[in-house]
Amino acid sequence: MIKLTRWLSGWVEFSIAGKKKGQAERFLTLCARSGFVLWGMQAGGQESFRCRVRASEYAELRPYARKCRVKLRLMRRRGLVFWMKKLGKRKGLVLGSVWFCLILWILSGRYWVITVSGNQQLAQQSLLQAAGEEGLFLGAVREEIDEKALAAALMQRFPEISWVSVNTRMCSAEICLEEGVPKPEEESGEGPSNVLATIDGQILSIDTFDGTAMVQAGDAVTKGQLLISGVKEDRQGGNTLVYARGKIVARTRRTFTAEIPLEQTVSTETGKTKTRWGLQFFGMNLPVTLRTQPKGTWRKESLEIPATLLDTPLPILLTEEVWHEYREEEVTLNRKEAEERAWKIVNLQQAELLGKEGRILTETSKTAVREGKLILTVQAECQEEIGKNSQILLEDDDVKNKQENKGK
Repeated sequence: MIKLTRWLSGWVEFSIAGKKKGQAERFLTLCARSGFVLWGMQAGGQESFRCRVRASEYAELRPYARKCRVKLRLMRRRGLVFWMKKLGKRKGLVLGSVWFCLILWILSGRYWVITVSGNQQLAQQSLLQAAGEEGLFLGAVREEIDEKALAAALMQRFPEISWVSVNTRMCSAEICLEEGVPKPEEESGEGPSNVLATIDGQILSIDTFDGTAMVQAGDAVTKGQLLISGVKEDRQGGNTLVYARGKIVARTRRTFTAEIPLEQTVSTETGKTKTRWGLQFFGMNLPVTLRTQPKGTWRKESLEIPATLLDTPLPILLTEEVWHEYREEEVTLNRKEAEERAWKIVNLQQAELLGKEGRILTETSKTAVREGKLILTVQAECQEEIGKNSQILLEDDDVKNKQENKGK
């Protein structure tokens, strides 16, 4: 503590030399009697000493030196005062230090590291993009971010999230979430409803979870026909309205069609590539190479390489852009190639329409070429679930009368 105090006030080291014996000792005695604090005393030779004193008191020792006929010689200067004077001669260093402190103060008030944890099905890039649209992005001002409002906005954007929180610490923010299983629409329980048929078919099986079954296995049904009623009779013989639920599997007939133009425009790469490098530094995009974006028909592939320090992400990102040149050519498909593409489209239609539990029992197909197109038509006998909930609309006269009476 004493060393720090002396450094802040500044001190000097000087030598004391006398011509005759006892002059230097007399000088030290007078200084001690006058209240000067001398330290670091060392013998320098015959009738000479070295010691230290506060810089502000060194000039006051001159009268005592003349009285004792000794010579004082300044050896060293140390302390904050001398350091500031020395630094003042280097204006560039001072200006750089001021700018460094200013930039550090500005950067410390923003978020430079944003991470996501807990996501399994949701893509991290989608979450970061949504957070950026809500205000949380690299370089966002810390005081302008409301963590609770941001979490609520993400919950609204992604219904598959069961809970989410935004944790902030210094210049980093972490989006913590947990994905949940969305509730099926038929179990939403939005008032009483019936289950109707979505397509014509023949019932193969019916499992009623709630409500009254109106058909049975083997029955033929038409689109819109009532399959499970939301009116359920209780033990006392009364009727109760419920949200009808059940699984109805039927044999159906569907037609799938795909059209493929025989004249196609295809893209073929020429093998020519160009690479551009960039650097994202604290939210700023800085070009590393002077190569400009190529003009013409090029396809871009991007690769981002984040910088880390001890497994901690840094606000520095190296980006690589690889551009591939391609040319467009007109080609004519033969019948076999066109049929292969048409069947791929039909298979996608079947998978999307029938779902995971549906399947094709039998199918017949025919192809034809008209107006430069190959047309594939598939007649399929399917097994699928055909039930769909339809809400029962009620008109409560008693409630209406009460509202009218309150209005009067």
